[in-house]
Amino acid sequence: MKLTSCAWRKCAFFLTLFVVSLQLAGQTLTIRIVDAETFRPLPFVNILFDAQNQGTSTNIDGFFNLNAQEVDSIGVSYVGYFRKKLDARGLQDGDQIELLASAIELAEVKVLPGINQAETIMKKVVENRELHRPKNLASYYYQSYNKMTFSLTDETRARFLESMGETPDSSQLKLKRLVDQQDLFLMESVSEKAYRRPQKEKEVIIASRVSGLEDPSFFLLATQLQSFTFYQDYIKLFEKQFLSPVSPNSWNRYVYILEETLLTPRNDSLFVVRFYPRKNKNFAGLKGVLKISSNGYAIESLRVKDAESTSKKIQLSIEQLYDQLPSGHWFPKALSSEISFSGLNLPGIGFPANSLTVRALGKTYLSKREVNVPLEREKFQGPQLSVDPAATQQSESHWKALRSVPLSPKDSLIYQFVDSLGQQASFDAKMNAIESLADWRLPIWQVDVLLDRVAGLNKLEGLHLGLALETNPKFSKRLVLGGYWRYGMKDEVSKYGANLGFRVDEQSDTKLFFYYENDVRENGVIEFLEQKEPFISKQLDTWYRTNFSYHELYQAGVEGRLFPSLLAKAYWKNYQIMDPWLIDGSQSAQTLSYNKLGVKLRLTFKERLFRRRGEIYSLGGRFPVLHFNYERALRASSDRGYSAIEFKLSDSYQLRNLGESEFVLLGSLRESSGVVNLLSSPPSSRPQLFSFYSKSSFSTMRINEFVTDELLALFWRHNFGSLLFQYKKVRPDILLAFNAGIGSTAYDFQEGFSNLYSSINKGYYEGGVLVSKLINFGLFTFGTGAFYRFGPYRLDSFQKNLALKFTIDLAI
Repeated sequence: MKLTSCAWRKCAFFLTLFVVSLQLAGQTLTIRIVDAETFRPLPFVNILFDAQNQGTSTNIDGFFNLNAQEVDSIGVSYVGYFRKKLDARGLQDGDQIELLASAIELAEVKVLPGINQAETIMKKVVENRELHRPKNLASYYYQSYNKMTFSLTDETRARFLESMGETPDSSQLKLKRLVDQQDLFLMESVSEKAYRRPQKEKEVIIASRVSGLEDPSFFLLATQLQSFTFYQDYIKLFEKQFLSPVSPNSWNRYVYILEETLLTPRNDSLFVVRFYPRKNKNFAGLKGVLKISSNGYAIESLRVKDAESTSKKIQLSIEQLYDQLPSGHWFPKALSSEISFSGLNLPGIGFPANSLTVRALGKTYLSKREVNVPLEREKFQGPQLSVDPAATQQSESHWKALRSVPLSPKDSLIYQFVDSLGQQASFDAKMNAIESLADWRLPIWQVDVLLDRVAGLNKLEGLHLGLALETNPKFSKRLVLGGYWRYGMKDEVSKYGANLGFRVDEQSDTKLFFYYENDVRENGVIEFLEQKEPFISKQLDTWYRTNFSYHELYQAGVEGRLFPSLLAKAYWKNYQIMDPWLIDGSQSAQTLSYNKLGVKLRLTFKERLFRRRGEIYSLGGRFPVLHFNYERALRASSDRGYSAIEFKLSDSYQLRNLGESEFVLLGSLRESSGVVNLLSSPPSSRPQLFSFYSKSSFSTMRINEFVTDELLALFWRHNFGSLLFQYKKVRPDILLAFNAGIGSTAYDFQEGFSNLYSSINKGYYEGGVLVSKLINFGLFTFGTGAFYRFGPYRLDSFQKNLALKFTIDLAI
């Protein structure tokens, strides 16, 4: 039978329809939901199928999957946005759905007396939270892919390009090209993390890459921006602690509203709960949306931000996604952090001052997740965080295998453009210089200039100027050579010294050292194995110091980590005091010489260590820090006897809804054989009525006002944060402080000594109030406070007992 042309067309049409139907029947569409104005992907959007309560949600990147043949229509709902309903048959793979944000901020809801269903749900979440806390697992392991981009906000970008004009000069063209791409900077890293109860952790960075840099280790900690899990009393965002909405009794601080209830494909209920701080409850709070699964009342996802972020120059927000592993345990799957810095400057291009806003967006994807698996003890040896030496040398093919999500075309352009720019502008050299400058070191080829020793100020030397040099790892990774010279304008005396160090073991960071100096040393000071003090704080604390002794010192010893949390230093030194003062107030014309042996220890319980470029850096610990010193003169080769035992215990602890307390307990026991220079002096910081606040010193005590050979002192303060006071534009931290000390000498009642010196054998007491973060200035805040001296050593006038202080903090 012969078919007509019309019949052929009908057959072709039905054949095409049949083929398309077969394709669609098994086709899964991938759709993305974004903000209609900013086009930023929206995570955890509720997708409802066919006007029912069952559906799915977008992932942390705003994507969701849809089988177009099984669903006729979809409803899209997202707290803070207008709802949307779409015909599923009109959607195609790769489509983008835009949601329009509500013009008005979500109103607070008046919760009437009675049963609040949202509160009931949250109480069940708190009841079950210990079951879902990763730290309560016997062990876990995962691999994480971390990605962070830096960009200008749309508004800033538009004003930035406008400020350049239509014909930018040659120096601005490259910057304009970069800004046109929107993202300025891109960094990636891949790490392997292992944990074993109770507190064993180990993370190794196996791959890292930063646009424009060949050595990105400077930025490796930038992804550590938020708490790993929400199941704890306080959530950490960018070094700030917020009260968790899933902590016990949090319903007394937060309002919870059940926005909607959905059904998951497994027929579990999914509760969408919005929360925000209650009125007139002053605390560091969050606001946002939690999705709670009825399966174990576990968090499935969350998106939260600082409840008061709109009034600050630094705005914080985070998102987290959890899912249930085959073992039945809920575990984090992906995390996202966003930080916006506003009011920044970019001089030299005509851009308005204090009007630049930069956004940092970081995402972490977890894979290869395993829980309650056997992990050998040897796996946790060494620093908790380290960088594989080959991390920066990974090939592009290896990177493709490691990435949880592929790079977008825009990401590839950033690498291509910024890498080229980085080579031309020597970004690596400049970043190394910035890193060194942060430690007050100026690198010049194989040698660093130690800037914190180039200039200084104190009452003995006046202004002192000089030069201090030390070799850096470009010279040798094992050998360090250094030396310095300076001249005091007031005492007109030169001081100089030299040092040599040799690393004998990289794993324990063990070093042999030799040191020589002909210098001055403050009398009575107690020195421990501390972290290096910031230069500015050091200068603010030392410029008014008055009592120093000239000395000559030879010292040799060894320093390293006996255990990851225990730093030890053992040494011999020959110490000569040029101008010793005796207990009767006379000054000896004879130089006193001592040969001493000593040991110093610093035990930081559960200290987090970071190894990079062979160096070990401390990231602090979560438990008390104990310092211990012991030093003794060898009597057979010393002019007089001397011994010292000293300790310092410091810790901080959080009190729910009351803020944070911290204390320092200091003790010293010395035997100086009648040499006043070698007695200890309680740490003090009142050179005059108004001065810089130092938390581990007596604020009302004059410099070297008292001396002791037996000393016990307590420094305590409590930070209420903004619990006691807050205003829309001012949210200062209120701190209470109390310091006490008692100490004596063996010469307290000896006539020549007691006429000139005094101890605190009756007990020294002072209290104070601080109001910090009161005034914003760029990325810093300033505050003030007052301390008052009372008790047996109270002076005869109000002003003499009073000390006014100022404080400096980061504006976070």
